[in-house]
Amino acid sequence: MTLKKLQQWAQSQIDNSAEPEIRPDIAITVLQLVDELEELKNKLRELEEKVTTTA
Repeated sequence: MTLKKLQQWAQSQIDNSAEPEIRPDIAITVLQLVDELEELKNKLRELEEKVTTTA
């Protein structure tokens, strides 16, 4: 499952939170984790660029 699909799934869980079997808390956590992953990817990209420019 790609991050984009995971985000879409999580958002649909939040949007349909009126149903008792839906767990919006899990979906919110998933979205937070996806955001963290995106931030880490951006930091990694920045570090890679610094290493490339100093090498």
